[in-house]
Amino acid sequence: MLRPDQDDYAEEAGLQELIEQFEGYYLTREYSYFDEEALERIYEYYEARMEEGKMEAVADLAIEQNPYSADFLTRKAELLFNRKAFQKALSLLDKAVVFDATHIDIYLLKSDILLELNQAEEATATLMHALQLADKEEKDIVLAELSDIAELGEDFMAAFRYLEQALSINPGNETVLMKFAHIVEMTDQFDESLTIHQQITDAHPYNWMAWYNMGKAYAGTGNYHKALEAFEFTMAIQEDFDLVYRDAADIYFRLEEYDKAIETFQVAQEKSGGFEDHSFRIGLCYEKKQDLKKARFHYRKSTRHDPYLDEAFFRIGESYRQENRLEPALVNYKKALRIDNDNEFYIACIISVYRMMGREEEVGQYLQQLVNSRPDILNYWLDLIVYLLEQQEPQRAFEAVENAMLRCGNFVEFTYLQSLICWQLGKHQAARHLLGKALEEDYSRHIILNETDPSFLSIKENADLLDLYRK
Repeated sequence: MLRPDQDDYAEEAGLQELIEQFEGYYLTREYSYFDEEALERIYEYYEARMEEGKMEAVADLAIEQNPYSADFLTRKAELLFNRKAFQKALSLLDKAVVFDATHIDIYLLKSDILLELNQAEEATATLMHALQLADKEEKDIVLAELSDIAELGEDFMAAFRYLEQALSINPGNETVLMKFAHIVEMTDQFDESLTIHQQITDAHPYNWMAWYNMGKAYAGTGNYHKALEAFEFTMAIQEDFDLVYRDAADIYFRLEEYDKAIETFQVAQEKSGGFEDHSFRIGLCYEKKQDLKKARFHYRKSTRHDPYLDEAFFRIGESYRQENRLEPALVNYKKALRIDNDNEFYIACIISVYRMMGREEEVGQYLQQLVNSRPDILNYWLDLIVYLLEQQEPQRAFEAVENAMLRCGNFVEFTYLQSLICWQLGKHQAARHLLGKALEEDYSRHIILNETDPSFLSIKENADLLDLYRK
């Protein structure tokens, strides 16, 4: 009798012999017979190595030798699906279902194809039929697929219910548990999630994903200390699950325990094996601690990992501004803006710094960029118009008002400013007409004139008009 290690060696040697035999067939296409079990092993060998050409050759040979194999008809259909040959794939699946109507993979693949063809209702019907045929061990898989379709259709509560059913059948399905955590956040069903996962952990105390989901649910309800307790159970059972350390660190951050957050983010990064970089979050912790130099170090580290992380450049800029180092602040704000060139907050910060530096020409350039970025925001136009008046450019201010009315709307503030601009341009009759029109529309808004040029309303003709409309 072979020992286990000898048995494994014999099995591996047997597989290698099969692969060599198939490679010979693949090169020469000379007839070679393999039973279905051998072909399955060969197919899985190439599948693990993602060699689709040889996978297809195995499937074709299997179908040639056994044209009634629902399993290999489905595998071939999946290869066609990957090449977007949807109709050919559906045709093969129609054949497969004749030979084995209970083969659930047929229906799962068919629903995927129907979704690609924008036939969501047909995909749902296909899975509903599969649900009736599926064994108990397969129903959770079908329900998870139904949840995905419901989520695509933005019916998040239906997606939640499908996953709830799946967990009642198989509470150990980690894929379903992970999807459930996501859909709970989409639906805010945190209390119901707590009930479901409490039942699971009571019955299966080593179900680490259920503990994780419970922690997420506690965090969703704002019970951060309970969330941390649940996350600690997760870590104790599955110590290499990096996401739980990240989520625990986020909670420490919210609780303003920044040293603990830094330490936990560092563990999360280590556990991720290089796939995740938490330098940005660590930088936020140091910024909260007012250790701006270390904050910048970690923000820069995050940009090396992701050179398009505009938030990191922005935070570097903010840290410099807190130190009143305006030039390097500008450099980094502009780096952030180059990545996200319509970000109104970044533009507003650049304007603020240029104002602090007294560089009015650049203020005007970025005020113009701001209204171009968000022409629907009233206050951005008002800032630009008032700036032009401060720069004693009434003609440009008048043109800006006309542009604002076209692109933003006929707000009464624009009429008030038009009246002021017309007065400055020497068009006194037009100015009084516009002032009267604005006062009639909304008297209270005349305050914008006091904020812009108080002397305008102290002129007798304008003061008299103001008295006329005062209520």
